[in-house]
Amino acid sequence: MTGNLSEVHGTLGFEQLVPAALAHRRGLAEVYVADTAVVGSSEFLVAVQIPRAHSLWFDRLVAYHDPFSALEAVRQALLVVGQRHLGVPADAPASLQRMSFAVEDLSAFRDGEREPLEGIVRLRPGAGGTGRGYYHDVCFDATFTVHGAVAMTVRGSGITFPREAYDEFRELQQGKRAPAAARPARRLPPELVGRRDPRNVVLARNTAQELVVVVDRAHPSFFDHQYDHVPGPLLLEVFRQAAVVAATAAGLLETPVAAVIDVEAQFTGFAEFDAEITCTTAAVGDIELDEITVEVALHQYGNRIALAHVELAHYPGTREGNENT
Repeated sequence: MTGNLSEVHGTLGFEQLVPAALAHRRGLAEVYVADTAVVGSSEFLVAVQIPRAHSLWFDRLVAYHDPFSALEAVRQALLVVGQRHLGVPADAPASLQRMSFAVEDLSAFRDGEREPLEGIVRLRPGAGGTGRGYYHDVCFDATFTVHGAVAMTVRGSGITFPREAYDEFRELQQGKRAPAAARPARRLPPELVGRRDPRNVVLARNTAQELVVVVDRAHPSFFDHQYDHVPGPLLLEVFRQAAVVAATAAGLLETPVAAVIDVEAQFTGFAEFDAEITCTTAAVGDIELDEITVEVALHQYGNRIALAHVELAHYPGTREGNENT
């Protein structure tokens, strides 16, 4: 399907979802991609819809759809477009190396409480050289529009592997490390991270009072299916919750109910299941100007495996504890 943007946009439908396997999901309720279309030679449009009653994305304390749900929709759009239009094998594993996103228009996420979050992902994937022959460099940039307004922009890069090469690589990696015992830890109360449901809290404090990552492999969204490492969407939620905790403790947030409006993240190693993942933060900003930035670093086995700079802002109507629910 080709044509100019307005013509193609009009052909996209929201009546049914793509097969779950295309989005690398198991549960049908975890699939957000409804339709795809080709625009020119290297651009794609993807219709996405996030259900209103989702146990993770609807667990919020403001009348705004969660921008992180749109980020997950973009991730699925990449997977679906890769398989439908670019010849990417269905079982090809991918490893995200760098990712950034910016909320361009927070008002586009306002929840009118009458319809699900529905929008169009405009995707421009790219590819580079193989480097060593057993992986491919990939990159992309995307925009997410709601009712014609650009709500979010997303950019990223990473690598994809043939399945056999990935399995060999991971077996070699994991064989070099011995499991490390984690210290007992207590999950943070949900109200400290802007949640209602304790199940959606991904941070705890261990006996040394360090922030550590909660890896609940029974979580219905983060672990919709089995992984051989801690998945990226859970780590992104760690960045968000750690930033909120740090900014609140530093007096930069008047309430833990905060909007993430910009993230720049890099992942330098897989987060494994068999050792504690610790989280360190540093918050700076000006509460009067509503400018808040938090650096969040994740460490495992004595090495930094991920680093993010997270920019936060108060939602309209949530300052001084006046939460808009």
